[in-house]
Amino acid sequence: MSNSSMVTSTGVDAFGLNPANYDFHLLKNTDKLKNVKGRSLKPVWQISIVSVGGGYGSDTTIDFYNTYLKYLSVNRTTFTDLFTDFVSIIKFRDSILPGKQTQVNYDFELKWLSINLASSKFGAFNISIADKVGLNTNAYSRDQEMPLVFIYHLNANGTYNLTNVQLNQSQATAWWLRKYTFGYAKQFDFKPKSGVRSFSIGAAMGLVNGFGNVITNNSTLSINTYGVRRLPSGYNHVDSLTGTQSFHTESALTDFFRDYNDGAKSHFDFFPKPSGTGYSLDMGMAMQIGDAWKFALSVTDIGQITWNYHTTINNDNNSFVYKNFDLVNTDPTYNQFVNDLEGLNTRDTVTSYTTNMPTKYRAGLSFQPSKKILFELNWIKGDNNMPGNTTQNIVALGTEYFPIPFLPLRTGVSVGGPGDFYVGFGAGLKFNFFTLDIATNGINQIIANKRFSVSFSSKLIL
Repeated sequence: MSNSSMVTSTGVDAFGLNPANYDFHLLKNTDKLKNVKGRSLKPVWQISIVSVGGGYGSDTTIDFYNTYLKYLSVNRTTFTDLFTDFVSIIKFRDSILPGKQTQVNYDFELKWLSINLASSKFGAFNISIADKVGLNTNAYSRDQEMPLVFIYHLNANGTYNLTNVQLNQSQATAWWLRKYTFGYAKQFDFKPKSGVRSFSIGAAMGLVNGFGNVITNNSTLSINTYGVRRLPSGYNHVDSLTGTQSFHTESALTDFFRDYNDGAKSHFDFFPKPSGTGYSLDMGMAMQIGDAWKFALSVTDIGQITWNYHTTINNDNNSFVYKNFDLVNTDPTYNQFVNDLEGLNTRDTVTSYTTNMPTKYRAGLSFQPSKKILFELNWIKGDNNMPGNTTQNIVALGTEYFPIPFLPLRTGVSVGGPGDFYVGFGAGLKFNFFTLDIATNGINQIIANKRFSVSFSSKLIL
């Protein structure tokens, strides 16, 4: 329902949203409280296997997202064309960089398994395993990332100088996390005729394994090249090059991402050695008001990850001068220049570092006047811009309608966050023993070729 899924998501669907909703049952006015408290109801099992959802895109176009990610993944050795060839600079600036600053995001979540056991007698227990992969970055506008201040000068001998070429990059963060979570919730029931019918609290603790993390902080690079000429071999020759750079990077990658000396050895492993470990804590409450209203609050993913396996930290602030070399990897001076750009001599491969989890706050209110229709209003805000999170406020309104008892149709809108405005649609099949749901969040973003988001989930109820 377009980010509106916190208040009414119960059982296994409450994983990662509000642990208080692991335990939820509605007492009708016809129920007598003493009978409900005194009876031993059969526990309800909910099991979800392989539920998946994700999205990607940018504030400009999906084409830009794909191009920019490819650009971010390019080894710094290929950057040399940007500092020695005027046509390459113009092409890069005009065809890749956006006209205004934009956000680029990728989010993917796979819930391998979630089991929820609930009973009105002892509360509810939940065990879940889920993977998250994400990327968050701000792409500067072309005037910010590569300002139009570079100078091209043709020399009398046919060579040229290309000076004051500047490249400024914003922060980019990517990771792959897996959470093993155990949660508990308890609902306390009150008299059926009272205003507050029930109050629920819940918490979930999680062990977090991190299999990959790459952080590139704001970096700057400025280069002047003199006496550039094209050689018969097709490579450029540079008489001299001067420059300055400042960048800070952190990375930790499990063996899955690293090259093996034995090329025949498979890189894939369901349970690779973590490159980081940490914890997460989810807390929440929910309140049923009458038969129709429900209010809920939650904070999720409180915690940190310490990255300590295959780590690389690089703080590089230096000036450099190189003379008389060809731009080809067989030239030793060129290789020294590339090593300088990569910060090869300033790498720290011993020290560990810590990142915060994508802590998120939620508040929501739902209204269900009948079994056929439901309305829900939610507010979401993160306290950092880690992957899958944003410090921008998001307000979402959604509705669910049952034209027939087993077929829910859903739609909603949300304002704020990456993409700014979303219109979502979804549908499902809902039976006493089985539910199936599918949705796309941001059909307007797909039409505009900016972002794509889809989710699929199912559960058994025993």
